[in-house]
Amino acid sequence: MRAALRRGAALQTCLLHHGVEEALPAAAAPMVGSAAAAAAANGGSWPCRLQQQQPFSAAARSADTPQAEVGQHFVIASSTPVTKRLWQRFHWTMEKLLAAPPRDPASQLPKPPRPISITYPFSTDELLREHYRSPWEEVRIGRILEDLDSLAGYVAFDHSEMEGETTRPPLCVTASVETIELYSSSLNLREDMKLTGRVVWTGSSSMDIQIDLEQAGERQLTALFTFVARDVLTNKAHPITPLAPRTKPDQERFCERQRAAQQRGAARQAAAGGSSGGGSGGIGGGPGGQLHRALHSLRPEAERWAEQLLATAKNKQDLPALVAPNTLLMSEASHSNIFVCQPQNRNVHGRVFGGFLMRRAFELAHATTYLFAGCRPLAAEVEEVTFKRPVNVGDLIKFKSQVLHTWVSPDQPDQGMAYVQVQASVTQPEKRQSVTTNTFDFIFKYALEMDEQGAPLPPKMVLPATEQQALEVARVFGPGAERQHQHNPALARLLELEASR
Repeated sequence: MRAALRRGAALQTCLLHHGVEEALPAAAAPMVGSAAAAAAANGGSWPCRLQQQQPFSAAARSADTPQAEVGQHFVIASSTPVTKRLWQRFHWTMEKLLAAPPRDPASQLPKPPRPISITYPFSTDELLREHYRSPWEEVRIGRILEDLDSLAGYVAFDHSEMEGETTRPPLCVTASVETIELYSSSLNLREDMKLTGRVVWTGSSSMDIQIDLEQAGERQLTALFTFVARDVLTNKAHPITPLAPRTKPDQERFCERQRAAQQRGAARQAAAGGSSGGGSGGIGGGPGGQLHRALHSLRPEAERWAEQLLATAKNKQDLPALVAPNTLLMSEASHSNIFVCQPQNRNVHGRVFGGFLMRRAFELAHATTYLFAGCRPLAAEVEEVTFKRPVNVGDLIKFKSQVLHTWVSPDQPDQGMAYVQVQASVTQPEKRQSVTTNTFDFIFKYALEMDEQGAPLPPKMVLPATEQQALEVARVFGPGAERQHQHNPALARLLELEASR
């Protein structure tokens, strides 16, 4: 009976495959509901099947998988149909890691990109739809963010794995998410969907992984993750298996990411060089301070712009009835929540799953924008996610969101855009200490209010109340910044007016 449940539930859920898709056997269909009910009884997890053309070199399996099935398929319980697969496949115990010799970098032969896909059969699987359902009868974006990180981790581990390995493998961890672009404002809950991930670039100890989401024959989302390899025992950088792109598109993408890596390195060097330099007045917090180091990399006109923002915010604080009624302080567009990280959200190393943190941050940012805009916002882009420090089970973590900037959509004049940042901090009450572990940046769009003639009103303007807030806005939207063109014209006029007083 147990084996029948496994076989029946497996294909009714999503399939992880290398170019192989299967259909649900008719004889197995009656067993699906029972398997899903059993999964719900075990904490709401949903079993998924991992399917490959070749057996895993290091077979992983659930506790009740018979030995005869090892290397063919196995059932995994997770918080979403793909979460934690990377860690379930990692079969090493601490005893094995301590005993295993380190891997010789010379043994890591170049590998070509190998796409790995996950299929969501929403059109036929009611239980799967329920797991991903949002209140608006669409696919819940937060769940997809979890799956993106999970699949990216799986791709990283698959690329790093060596056939028949007996040496110590590296631990691949998410370093950052450069961008997640959503080409559609919503995902259809009744159409099948597929995620496909592949390595597009490798450096000495890091790799870039691109994931595309397809639905109805069109690409709906593209995500770009950066993973770093670390030695499990020493936490030092571990050499990455080189990528060997063979096709022209793969080679062009590799060169593109190589240039991006060089730009990131140059930016880090510039920031490091600025930290040792002297400083003058302004809003830097003094030579050697964090704010001064960051401001050192800003153009002078961007620093002056940040100072204007702060001066206008000061006027708003002291003269709230006289300064632009369509403005509010950033603290008035900020919300937070705090919780203890639970064991159900850990990976095999006891660290909290990065996709879980992304989902919690996204859903707080969405709620913050909802309260700010007065209508339901739609996700437009995950701008940037940085993982600065690991989060452990039992950590007391606080998420704080704030709207940093608003502007009018250049393509839809009746739509406003909001840039929302979420900072995650691990707090340690016993030590009276709080440390920032993650930063998440999101962009949402929303319908603007209309005047009596039916013309859209400009979006509310948000003013920074602290130096750090002004710095962050100037970094992203100030003169010389990448998003300089997304200024709010009304805000620019307000700054000019306040400066002329």
